[in-house]
Amino acid sequence: MAYPLIYTEADALTQVDIKHRIEARISQGEFLANMLHVVGQQSDQAQSDFVSQLSKIAAVVRDLLESNGFLRKVAYDPQRYWPGVRGKTFAFVDGGVANIDLPSAAPIGIRVGSYVVRPGDESEHRERFNIELSLVDDLYSASGALYDDDFLDIAKLRDAARIISELAAAYRIARDAKAEGVDAIVLHGPLINPVSPYALDDFPSFGEGASRTFLCNEEWAGPEDERQFASLYLLLLESLRDTGVPVVGAVERSIGRDPVFIRRLLQTLVDRKDLKEKDAQSVESKLRTYGLNDSSLLDVVLGEGEYVTPTPVNRQGPENKWPEIWKWKIRGYPSALTTYIKPSDLVLPFRVETFENAANFDEVLSLILHTSRLLPSYGFPVGLDVVDRFAKVPAWLSNRVKGQHQVVLLRRAIETGDPRTVAFAKRVLAAKGRDWLFRPEA
Repeated sequence: MAYPLIYTEADALTQVDIKHRIEARISQGEFLANMLHVVGQQSDQAQSDFVSQLSKIAAVVRDLLESNGFLRKVAYDPQRYWPGVRGKTFAFVDGGVANIDLPSAAPIGIRVGSYVVRPGDESEHRERFNIELSLVDDLYSASGALYDDDFLDIAKLRDAARIISELAAAYRIARDAKAEGVDAIVLHGPLINPVSPYALDDFPSFGEGASRTFLCNEEWAGPEDERQFASLYLLLLESLRDTGVPVVGAVERSIGRDPVFIRRLLQTLVDRKDLKEKDAQSVESKLRTYGLNDSSLLDVVLGEGEYVTPTPVNRQGPENKWPEIWKWKIRGYPSALTTYIKPSDLVLPFRVETFENAANFDEVLSLILHTSRLLPSYGFPVGLDVVDRFAKVPAWLSNRVKGQHQVVLLRRAIETGDPRTVAFAKRVLAAKGRDWLFRPEA
């Protein structure tokens, strides 16, 4: 039966409560970007009705979630929870990238750290810090020494390297989980990232050495196409999933205005015949009108400790935007079983995702909630804050990496005896924007 979007007396009460939340958020500076979006693109009426319209939208979404069994709640009870997980082992994983200021795609300095903790353990083995992966290399070069290629989007090269390095570190921990007894792994960031930005025709493949390091397999010898990000990342995801260890990604901030998760929920209701297509489109249109993404809307929809029923979301986007050469591979990517959880009234909800059919997701969400409330007004798993500070690459280390890279690059270039290689190395080491040394000759 289709679900009608009609306001009842009960809905009105809910709407009043939500309106108070919205007004409180506005007084704290929240929704400022949304208000500016409305001012710049919508009518005077839409601008003046911002609070009331936003309240109605949020009330409708809240009612849809409640009426269709999409709202759940984690009980916050630290006095019972922490003794209940005594002896279990949880790992938090995050990576840092060296900020190497050289006009080349070659230098990549990455380290991925882990913080492994056993709540309630009073021995010296209660917590452990470890660098799971440390790479100072040219990850996209066959030789690992010199990268000379036409692909100049260095930011994408570094992002791809960071994403796959963090996943590889999680795989290392999960692979050894039986020996070390790790009960859950929490990654800082998405578990499954969009692939298309790193699957362009000219995007370079990882080198053989880097690929073996990622896969924890010194004998692996995949061809170049299997070392491209789209292939290697999928292989790592499948390997991690096959370990059976519960792994989740916690995403601290929602970027952009696209309500991907809410749109997926609306489509689920349409598919179940619980919502008419035109009503789903109306809700989505309102969300876009007021520039609401998943996090900003659910901030006023969810209450303390509430989360949305985990729902599979395809993170790869529409197929017509995939690079043609890698469509066959991207179709094989798993969906991310996704939810948003709001630890307390004063903090934003954040996204948590895992593999479909993952075991013990509810138990991991309880861990997420309780670790998110260990610090006042923090609202994110504190273990990820700990490992973030541990893995971050400080400026002095980045400078050392840069200096060593300069030495190695110049030495290797001179050893080749190739004037073109030497000229390239000089250009990399000396050029800074419109450097006078490299002005065109008259």
